[in-house]
Amino acid sequence: MVNSVLERLYRENEVVHRNGRRMRVVPPGILPQRGEYLFRLVRERRPQITLETGFAYGLSTLFIAEGLRQNGRGRHIVIDPHERTRFDGLGLAHVEEANLGPWVTFHDEPSEIRLPKLIEEGVRLDLAFVDGHHLFDYVVTDCLFLGQMLRKGGLLVMDDTNLPGVARACDFFSTNRPDFEELTDASRPGLLRRLVEGTIPPPPKLFRVFRRIADTDPRGWDSFVPF
Repeated sequence: MVNSVLERLYRENEVVHRNGRRMRVVPPGILPQRGEYLFRLVRERRPQITLETGFAYGLSTLFIAEGLRQNGRGRHIVIDPHERTRFDGLGLAHVEEANLGPWVTFHDEPSEIRLPKLIEEGVRLDLAFVDGHHLFDYVVTDCLFLGQMLRKGGLLVMDDTNLPGVARACDFFSTNRPDFEELTDASRPGLLRRLVEGTIPPPPKLFRVFRRIADTDPRGWDSFVPF
C-alpha cells in the first residue's frame, strides 16, 4: 500500500461519522487495484495537474496525491459538493492525516459549475479521473468540459463503467470524439501495445481510459455517430 492512511482505511473498512454512525469505506471508495493503477499512472507519467470529480472518503485522492508527492511535483484538484454533508468531511480529514494537504485543492460545488470556471481560469490538465455523478447526462457533461481542459497526450480515466449511465457515456465519447482514442483491445491495431510501451498500463476492470491525441475537436457542427 502506498501510504499508512490507505493501509488503515482498507484494513478497517469503516469510518465513524460525528453522529456515531459507522459507514463502510469500500464502497463508495475504490478497490485497491484501481487505486494502485491511478498511483502508477501518476508515478510513471509525472503529471503537473490532475483533477478528480467525486471524493467521498478520499481513497482515490490519497493514491493520486501520494503519487504527486513521491514525484516531488504537481497539484491535484478535487470537486465534490457532498463532502462536508454526506461524507462528514472525512475525506478531507484523511488527506490531512496523510500530510497530503499541500498537494490537494478542494472545491465544494458541483462539477458542472466548477469545471467551466476552471476553463475560464485557463487550467490545463494532464490526467482527469471521473467518479462523481453516475447519471448519463452528468458524466457526458464532465467529459465535455474535461475534454477542453486536457492537454494533448493527457488521460481521461472513467470509473464504475459497469453502470449503464457511465458505460453509455463512455460509448458516446469513444465513438464521437475523434480527438481522443480509447485504450482497449478493440482499438486500432497496435494501439494497446503502443500505449503500454508508452507507460500507460492496461486499465483494470471497471476502468476505461481515453488519451487525447489532437489539440482540437475536428468534428463538423452537425456530426453524430450512432453508439
